[in-house]
Amino acid sequence: MKNQELLAQIGLSEAEASIYLAALELGESLPKHLAEKAQIKRPTLYKILPDLFAKGLLTQTIKGKRRYLVAEDPELLIEKKQSELKMLEEKIPELQLLLRTARIRPQIIFYEGLEGLKKIYIDNLRAKKPILEFVGLEKIHPEVDLYVKNYYIPQRTNRRIPIKIIISGETATERFKLKTDPYALREVKIINKEKFPIPLDSYIYGDNISFLVYRSDSEPIGVIIRSKEIATTLRSLFELIWQKA
Repeated sequence: MKNQELLAQIGLSEAEASIYLAALELGESLPKHLAEKAQIKRPTLYKILPDLFAKGLLTQTIKGKRRYLVAEDPELLIEKKQSELKMLEEKIPELQLLLRTARIRPQIIFYEGLEGLKKIYIDNLRAKKPILEFVGLEKIHPEVDLYVKNYYIPQRTNRRIPIKIIISGETATERFKLKTDPYALREVKIINKEKFPIPLDSYIYGDNISFLVYRSDSEPIGVIIRSKEIATTLRSLFELIWQKA
């Protein structure tokens, strides 16, 4: 990696990096010579110098009536960054508190199309939390049917994520049948679809809930809601229905 690119990665502008590298090569230098070496105009140099002084990268010394510019040791860059990181580490607990406070407000993420629905399934798996599911399997989209059979169910089983499912109506699709299966870490209960229709798929996992609509006669859409309070409420409702089913 070029030195100028490296300096840019730690926060210096292109002009600042050019001036600092030129100063390192020249040692003590007059502003005129430093501008020439850095290949920038002198007015630009004078405009940038205060920032380089503030960052501790350049100092100036007076000899006679002339002012010379001197580059500081590059190791000071490392010390400055380490100091900034230490200050940030000390602030982490305070920042995390702000984050937790912000999370009281639910975060809502919308997805459209089959690829969007796949992202919801992946989010479900990444949480690595026990899953509760409300679902109706009537008119399931054939591509979703295939994806669930070939990817989602095997991935959930391999990751050892248990699931409880309340199904409204039929328990089978064209490609798979949902039934209690200890090997697949799956428990299933069925409710009457005439009294309790569920025309979508809903998951509760961790502090998240998701809703997916993937009927073959509608456009696939989905939403994830991240909220501890909402997830806790729906989890309680699920367990209440589970006990009665």
